[in-house]
Order: sequence, then C-alpha cells, then structure tokens
Amino acid sequence: MIVLLIAALTVVGVLLLACGLAAFYLAETLTRTKRWRVAGHPADLRLRNDEIELFASGGVCLRGWYLESPGARATIVIVHDVNGTRSDPEQGLLDLQRDYLRIGMNVLSFDLRGRGESEGDDDHLGAAELSDVEAAVAYARNRGGDFPLFLHGFGMGAALALIVASRHPDVAGVIADSPFASMRSHLRRTHRQWPEPVFLLATLIARRFFHADIDAVSPIEVIPDLRQPVLYIHAEDDPEVPVEHTLNLAAASLNPNDGVWITQARAHCGSYLDDPTAYLERCFGHIDALAPVRRPLAPAR
Repeated sequence: MIVLLIAALTVVGVLLLACGLAAFYLAETLTRTKRWRVAGHPADLRLRNDEIELFASGGVCLRGWYLESPGARATIVIVHDVNGTRSDPEQGLLDLQRDYLRIGMNVLSFDLRGRGESEGDDDHLGAAELSDVEAAVAYARNRGGDFPLFLHGFGMGAALALIVASRHPDVAGVIADSPFASMRSHLRRTHRQWPEPVFLLATLIARRFFHADIDAVSPIEVIPDLRQPVLYIHAEDDPEVPVEHTLNLAAASLNPNDGVWITQARAHCGSYLDDPTAYLERCFGHIDALAPVRRPLAPAR
C-alpha cells in the first residue's frame, strides 16, 4: 500500500512539474515578440517626413515618423498589428499613409515596443503597448494642435486604438481593421491545443514574471461607453481573427454612427491591399463625416 501511495504521489508530482514547465514555456511563447525590419520609408514614395522618437511607460523609446500635410484638416495615428511595423508591406501601411497625406491628413506612424526600430524585447499582451499608443496620441495632439485626431489600428493595434479612444474624448473617431474582442479570447483560440489548466497557469506566469496582463486589452468591455464613431472593417474569412470578434464589438456598441464593413479579403488585415479603392472610400467617408474638408469662403458680392 505504501509503495502504491509513493508511486501515485510520484506520478502526481511529475504531472504537476510537467504542467508547470509547459505553462512557463507557453508564457514565454506568448510574450516573445517577432521583430521585423522596417521595410520601406516615406522617401521611397517621395514623401517628406520627420523622424521622431516617443517615450512611453518605463522610459521605452519608440521610433516612428510624422508626415505633415500642407493645409491639413486632421491628424491620424496608425497603429500596426502585433507582429508588424509602421510600414508593414503585408498590409500596405506605407501606401495607406501616402493616401491619407493626399487628402489633407497629417500622419503619425510608429513601431510599438519590441517591434521594428523601437526599444523593448517582450510582448506585454497589450498591457504596456497601451502606453505606446497613449504616447503617440499625446505627440500627435501636441504637434497637430486643434486638428481633429483619428486612430486607425490593425489587429491588436485596432484593439489598442479602441481602448485608448475610450480614455481620450478628444479623439474624433476610430477605424478598427480586424480587431479582437479581447486578448484572452483571441489567444485562447490561437492556443487551443493547450489544456485549459496549462493556459490559465501560463497567463498567471506571464503576468507575474513577464509583466504581461492578458486582461489589459479587452475592447468589448469599453465599447458600450465609447462615444466616438467607429468604422469596423473585417474580412469575412479572416484566417487569424474570426469576423465574429468585430460583429460582437459592433453589437455591443450603442453608437448609431458606427459603421461595419465586411470584406472578401483572404488575408488578415488584408482589406486595403485587396481593394484599395473601396477601402479608401469607406475610410475617407468616415473621416469626412467627422472632419469635413475645408472649403474657401465664397467672395462677398
């Protein structure tokens, strides 16, 4: 009997150790960033820009650029996806910035911490990245003065933009391309091969040892109180973030001025490259409704 008890306890101990090691491995995986080189530069499109540095929480230096439009009527901050950069070619971000510049928008685009040319080594599951977007908003507001300010985010960047907008009533509007309803639900789906106990333990380890709070980014919780109009864009067959995330966010909104556009793009955050003309028409329409084009006054007769 004693031998069996010892054997049972040994088995339990080994299983617990294996579970702990697996959870630590998963936590490390969740918080590991994929740093890609910033591919492309405004100069490639013959656009003038200012190289900028922003300082977010923890003194982390974020690098980006600012494109100033003569006679600008508004400013827009571009927030890239979790594994992207400020010029992500897979989503056409540099071309999109050129298009915004052409309609009289100042553009600020930057690399989130741990990505592109910004400082930082870990993915904090949005907990620290929220302060990155806050820093970008503060810079854009300071430089753009009283111009209406918009946020245009992609994937995780869209989720971050929604939450930051809820904290800043002076943000005029948001364009959310392929957001998730919550970081927890998104990661649980993408790591569904892991048993629930291992996943839950991994999130606790990530919070304790990697300062990554999986519950820090949950747009579904702020949407009912979000006053700014949001244009939601999502591919019907998005392979990474199911369209139901956007549909649930839109359903939770009480704002009658929100818009939802479901596209036929085949890639995650691929709607702009799939049909640039239709994409720009939707985005420009959303912006024009909130920051009309300035027209010169007719001469007095």
